[in-house]
Amino acid sequence: KNSINALLFIAGIACVIVIIIGGFMYIVSAGSPDRTKTAKDAILYAIIGLIISLGAFAIVNFVLGGIGG
Repeated sequence: KNSINALLFIAGIACVIVIIIGGFMYIVSAGSPDRTKTAKDAILYAIIGLIISLGAFAIVNFVLGGIGG
């Protein structure tokens, strides 16, 4: 359980880092439609990944929490 939680924590941190990088890319895009779209996509996919990671974390803790007591 601890190793799974650690991996999900690392995935969550990676998602937050990608959101920060995407925000920086958006700021630096200077209005270029291609670069702006790339930055928005990076932020969107990172948010989706963060939601999936949080969901996986909740499921793992619910399932293994019931078994481990």
